[in-house]
Amino acid sequence: MSDGRQGATLAATLRPRLRFCIAWVLGGAAALFVANAISGEGMRLVVPAFVALWPAFLLEGVVQAWRWRSAGIPALLLVFLPVVSLPFAAFAVDHSLYWSHVAPSWLMLRSDRGAFDAALTGGKMPTGITGVFRVPPRTAFRTIIGFDGKWAAIVHDPTDRMAAARGWNGGPVAPDIRRSFPNSHTIWCQRLDSRWFHCQFG
Repeated sequence: MSDGRQGATLAATLRPRLRFCIAWVLGGAAALFVANAISGEGMRLVVPAFVALWPAFLLEGVVQAWRWRSAGIPALLLVFLPVVSLPFAAFAVDHSLYWSHVAPSWLMLRSDRGAFDAALTGGKMPTGITGVFRVPPRTAFRTIIGFDGKWAAIVHDPTDRMAAARGWNGGPVAPDIRRSFPNSHTIWCQRLDSRWFHCQFG
């Protein structure tokens, strides 16, 4: 078989596999985003499902590599596709989980901004808020509290210092904002609008 013919065969063989890898990564990231944004309980279903499906993905690559070995395609090439997609999957999953935490707070603030502004001066608590913590000049409107004591909030910070809390994946958080609210420490924040932030606390 000529190099040109072999290259064409290889390209035709890999094209659907590459599409499958891309669909796997993007589809999985989207599923994790939805599950985590709607309810953390959804992750108990989605994560085990993907853990169970990944070996099947690898096995399918092994089977196809064995079938196409007679065409001169390196036997391990198809097996490596799911493996080399892991770093890209990790990147996609990390960003999906990050924004799945932020998106509900952004939607809540956007849909009821007037109520949040009024609550800053003693008005009625906005719908969906489970508690308010005021440590002037900051105010935290708690949205979620986890079974492990961690909690999330929509935070108003007129000083804009909460923007420096970039602690997702264990990054450093400056001492002056680490203890913004009593009995908790700031883990990370993401700006929602102007002086409003989504923040995670431990």
